Amino acid sequence: MHVSTTMTKYCSRFLISILFMMFATISFGWSGHETYTYIVVNSLGIDVNELVEITKYSYVENRVYNEPYYYKDDFAGTRKFFDSLGDGKFPPDPKPVDNKLPAWQILTIYAQMPDFGMDEGLNLSPLQALIGNSQGVRHMRYKIGIIEAFEGNKSFVYFVNMSQKAFNEGDRYWGYRFLSYAVHYMEDLFQPYHESPGSIWEVLGSVTNKSVNKMLNNAHYAYDNYLLFLMYYSKHTDEIRKLIEEMPARRVPSNYDALMEEVMMYGYSKSHIVHDELKKAFGDILYQRTPTIEDFKNLEEIGKLDKLYSTTKDIIATMTGTVKGFLVTYIKENQK
Repeated sequence: MHVSTTMTKYCSRFLISILFMMFATISFGWSGHETYTYIVVNSLGIDVNELVEITKYSYVENRVYNEPYYYKDDFAGTRKFFDSLGDGKFPPDPKPVDNKLPAWQILTIYAQMPDFGMDEGLNLSPLQALIGNSQGVRHMRYKIGIIEAFEGNKSFVYFVNMSQKAFNEGDRYWGYRFLSYAVHYMEDLFQPYHESPGSIWEVLGSVTNKSVNKMLNNAHYAYDNYLLFLMYYSKHTDEIRKLIEEMPARRVPSNYDALMEEVMMYGYSKSHIVHDELKKAFGDILYQRTPTIEDFKNLEEIGKLDKLYSTTKDIIATMTGTVKGFLVTYIKENQK
């Protein structure tokens, strides 16, 4: 029993070391959080037009950030961090009127914020010496073999609690703003590469094979960008936007830890399908570079993304129903 336990601990440490060394340079999150969240929020079927007074940040937190990038000012109406996608005007970002913003706008524009550096460059745990990048620690929850690592689920729960604290204190601006951060982490955990980087054999092989390492990184980048492609540039764009708009809210667990467990296991269940389809579709491209929008367009045109699209459509549907279910319940509970 002692030998077995010792061997398990050794294998765990070995796999963790591999995992962290592999993904020190990877990106962490769906592209297009603001666009996706805008469509979701404006199709909840509840009032999200409440005008909210912009207030100054006044919170003492027990969570560390890369402070220069933990933006606390309001930048509504500036399109400060919006990518120039499509016609450069969607989603809308009107300027405040009388220092007030509608709730939908706060939820939309700040859903991007966790990707702008606030979680980077930190020392979160002893494992930081291996990864050298803290953003992934807060945006993912990997399950690989017997190993589970990272804390994206805790990030979601933390910001829901911060949102509730703000609402309880009558600060509706930061109530919605912290809520938008929480939604970001929930959306991230529906991205299958946030649960699994590839097959266990690819992960092990990547330690000595830089080509495999590069392929896994590029596959993750590619799928991050696929949601953005679908919402703006795909022949399926209208269908995807309609799907997000019309997907009804589903009943979700009221316990946030249980909700996150459900989200993470769903993302994990789709990881091998997504990974296999990406490799089939892009082949050698993944060993050379991250696929471009033009690559997506070309492969979509000849039908090589059909199964990837079908699977991703299912993921988007489940993600949307879940995000809506959480938001509808939470916002109703905190409406005036």
